[in-house]
Formats: sequence, structure tokens, C-alpha cells
Amino acid sequence: MSTKKLVFTKTKSMTIDDVITHLHTFGYERVQNLINFGQFSVSGGLVKIYSAANFYPVTIDFFSDEIDRIYSFDIIPNKKIEDFDSIEIPENKIRLDENEVQPGDLVVHIDHGIGIYRGRILKKYGSGNKEFFAIEYANGDFLYLPEKVISKLTKYMGVSRRTPRLSRLGSVVWEKTRKKIEQSILELAKELLLVYAKRELIVRPKYLIDHAWDEKLKNTFKHTETPDQEKAIAEIYSDLELGRPMDRLLIGDVGFGKTEVAVRAAAQVIENGGQVAILAPTTILSRQHFVTISDRLKELPIEVAELSRFVRTFDQEKIVAGLKSGKIDLVIGTHRLIKSDIAFKNLGLLIIDEEQRFGVKDKEKLKGLKHDVDILSLSATPIPRTLFISLSGIRQLSVIKTPPVGRRSIETKIEKYDLEKIKEYISKEINRGGQVYFLHNDVKTIEARAAEFRRIFPKSKISVGHGQLSEENLAQVMADFASKKIDILFCSTIIENGLDIPTANTLIVEDADNFGLSQLYQIRGRIGRGADQAFSYFTYKKNLVGNAYKRLQALAEKTDLGSGFDIAYSDLEIRGGGNILGRKQHGNMEELGLILYTKLLNQTVKKLKQQNTG
Repeated sequence: MSTKKLVFTKTKSMTIDDVITHLHTFGYERVQNLINFGQFSVSGGLVKIYSAANFYPVTIDFFSDEIDRIYSFDIIPNKKIEDFDSIEIPENKIRLDENEVQPGDLVVHIDHGIGIYRGRILKKYGSGNKEFFAIEYANGDFLYLPEKVISKLTKYMGVSRRTPRLSRLGSVVWEKTRKKIEQSILELAKELLLVYAKRELIVRPKYLIDHAWDEKLKNTFKHTETPDQEKAIAEIYSDLELGRPMDRLLIGDVGFGKTEVAVRAAAQVIENGGQVAILAPTTILSRQHFVTISDRLKELPIEVAELSRFVRTFDQEKIVAGLKSGKIDLVIGTHRLIKSDIAFKNLGLLIIDEEQRFGVKDKEKLKGLKHDVDILSLSATPIPRTLFISLSGIRQLSVIKTPPVGRRSIETKIEKYDLEKIKEYISKEINRGGQVYFLHNDVKTIEARAAEFRRIFPKSKISVGHGQLSEENLAQVMADFASKKIDILFCSTIIENGLDIPTANTLIVEDADNFGLSQLYQIRGRIGRGADQAFSYFTYKKNLVGNAYKRLQALAEKTDLGSGFDIAYSDLEIRGGGNILGRKQHGNMEELGLILYTKLLNQTVKKLKQQNTG
């Protein structure tokens, strides 16, 4: 497990505020007086840190904004022990199965049950010292784990708002509970596999991958494929070469290249004689896909059409006829694709963009168009049930976590709404030649808010865009914003699935506490699409409490590029998973935590699949 380290060196310039921020980020707790590992204190120009890197705490002695001395000391007599020129402080939090665990978070040990992660600790071991992970159980008992057995730990993630009881070390209760649930998981895995086995029994002709077409598309791609994109394309091609329908979920942040992966898959299915339908949740996104994908496929003999409210009725009728006759190879559209008059000559692949925006009935209707259709679902932040089913191994899963070359993390601030600060943020963006999204999600007052800022910024071009505008007006507003005819766009959540505008790099969200975490993450993905540093400001007016605070806190912490998968997990944890798989399994998930439950289900599914094929 690679551990991040904070390096302190004599004469290095840094402020005490920076050190405090870094230590908080690294999972250290600020206290008045040091007692345990994982704590730090600040007094005047002295920062004292008790980390697992040293058996004794260290003092970083500052003179102004420069490190003057570094030395270790004994707490009880408060006596200096040793001077250092440089020292490394390791991160106190850990990552378990891609999930970040901070001291104080609940964890589950497969053999011992639910405890609290208390951080890294150094203990005497043989003739020297060794680092362990400290887990606290009921009655104040501790378990100290060496790194080599860390795979037995998972983060505890509940599926309701109930806080679980800590397990007792040495008790047989946990083992009995786990064994009972494992039996229940076996029954569930068999049930789920039966449902999916019916699909697996469906036979369709194997597709042959045309490497000449693939090379042509690769050479006309403006960017270099990221390793995760290449892996996802290879996984999908492998699915297409099998003689049974694909059902794959592709998870990746907004702007991480999911569409390019979908284009490669679509081209191969069309080359093999099949038609492709791409379903988008909004007319704006449908139009964006139509423009982008038509451009990507222009060198190939592929007929592309769009079917949405942007298309005139007469033209829609021609497209419907073209789908029936097979003249049209690829259609991109909204819910219009689900209407009863739609029939395909030979639908081979259905691509559902932003899958979480569609209801079960919509998806089942589409899947029912043809029983042997391949399905590729795209999502930045999948809903709990989708995420769960994919993690369990029932459905194929590809994840794009590698950011495109040149992309930078978005600087994120959570703060109380302050007009003076907002003016400052907007001025900064306008002065560097950029554009601003101002999200005010109340259609009744959005015009008044825009008018207020027209008075403040009389030289700036300000416009309004929301879902109650006509399709034509909204399309015009978004086109004007994309062509830089608008400096500040006052908008509703309509921008959630909007245009790719590299010059829009400041986002201000009013009353951010009223939104869901995944939605805010998706909206933040509207900016930071170019090489310039992007800034997002999530503001609130009333004091933050409970889940609203947790949501915004998670957003502030997860600024790394490619955090959509983590956000989906956090959203699941904060909201609770709901009744994902019925009451009985819901209770089982609660006992083990979602992650361990999913892990065990995944292992069971794999075992059963091997037995069935072996």
C-alpha cells in the first residue's frame, strides 16, 4: 500500500496554516495536548505531531514562515531527544478497496467484525519497532493489524441511517452472523445468476472486430487515449466477439472520454451489419452527441440521424422510416426513441447515456425492442442499485478513472453566500477572458437575480437558461454561451448534462445544500474542460447540518480527477441504499456493511459461474 508523506525540512518556507491544512487532509486530529498517535497540536510557532513514523512525537519549530528546528521529544518529562534536518510524516488515513478510511471511520474485519479505525501506530516488535493499524472494538479492546493482512479489512458502509453496534473481540456472535449471511448470499447469487443466465443463453452471431476501421477512428481522435479508455475499448471488443449479448456499465467522470469509447463500439457493430441507438436524457445532450459523433464518423460509410424535439415532424417521419428500412445505421435521440412507432430493421447495440436519469420502465421498453441487443450504459455517478449490481459481478463493469492529459483538479470552496465574494470570483474569471455558470435553481426568481448582476456588471453579457424555456430558446442560449456571446449564464440544473465549453471555468452554486451529492458532482463537471484552472463555489445561506453538511464535505474532499466512482459510493452511504434487494438482504447488508456484503456476493457469483462452466 503506497502511503503519501508530508516532508518537513529545516529552512523550508511554509506557513503554519498550510501545515494545519495538510495534517487535517492527512487524517490527523488537532488536540490541546498530545496523547496518542495521529494527533497534532499548535502553540505559537510550534507544531507538535505524533505520527507512526517515529516512536516519539516531533516538534516543528517555526521562525516566521520558515522551519527553524525539527526535533523529537518525550511527552511525559517534555524532554528533547534528537534533532533532525528533515522528517517525513505519513498519512494517517488508509485506502481499502479504493475507499478512503479516516481515523474514526467504521471498518469491518472479516474475522472479527465491526470496529473503529484509530489510525497508524508504532509498537515495539522484536528488537525494533513496527507500524500497525489500530482498530478499536467494544469495551475499549484493540486489534493491531500489520499491513500484510490489511486485505481482511473493508470500510463499513451502511445502507440506512442506523449506526451499527461495535463487535466484541473474542465473541462467537460475529462468526455466527457472518456464516448465516454467507448462506443467504449463496441463495441470492443463485437467484441473480438465474435471471442473468436466461440472457446468457441467448445466442447472437459473433462480431468480427474490423481493425482497419478501429485504426482509422484512432488516428482521427484529437486526444491520446488514456490507459483506462484503451482498457474499456478492449473489454467491449471482447464482449462483442462473444456469441451472446453484452450488458456492460461504463463509469467515468464527465469529460473523461466515455463517448469516444461508445463511438468505437458503435462503429464495430455497424460494420457487422447492426444498427445502433444512443439514448440521451436531454435534447441538449442529444444534439451535442449528434454533432460530435457525426464528426467522428464522417470518414466512414455510416448514416447518422437525430431524433428529438429539435427535429421537425416531417424529418422525424423520414428518420423513423429509415430505421425500419435499415437505411439509417445510427440514431441519437431522447425519449422519442421509446415511442411505439419506432422499429429497427436490425438493432444490434443500445447505448444509454447517463443511465441514472432513466427509469426502469424506460430501459426495459428499450431492451424489449429486440431480445438479443447488446447494451452499453454510460454513467458518471450511477444510482445505488446499478452500482451494487455491477460491483457484485452480475453485470460487466468498466471504469475510466484516468483523467485526459492536461486536465487539472477543480478548486472547490464551500462557504456562506457573500455577495462581495461572489463579485470578486466573477470579476476574476471575466478579467482572464473566461465565462461563468451561476446556478440559481428557482425559475420564479432567476430573472431577478440576473437583473441584479446586470447592474453590478454592466459591461458583461448576461443571459438566462432553464428548463421552462422553449426548446428553441434554450438551444439558442446554450449555442450563444458556447460561442462566447455570453459571459455569465444564470441557469438551473439544466446544465447538468450540457455542453463541453473549455472557456467556462467558474461555477457558482446558490443554495448548494438543496442538491444531491451526485447531482452537484455532475454539475461541477461542466467546468474544468480546458487547460485553465477551474474554480467552483458551493454556497449556502442557512447553517449546514446533518446530511447537507456531509454532502458538501464529501464534495470538498473529493476534488481528485476521476472521483465519480467514489462520489457514487459516498452518495450511497449518506442517503442510505434504500431497499436495494428486498428486506431480508437489506438487513444482511446492514450487518456486514455494503462493501463486505458486495465483496462476498462477488466472490460467490464468481465461484458459481466457474462451477457452471467447469
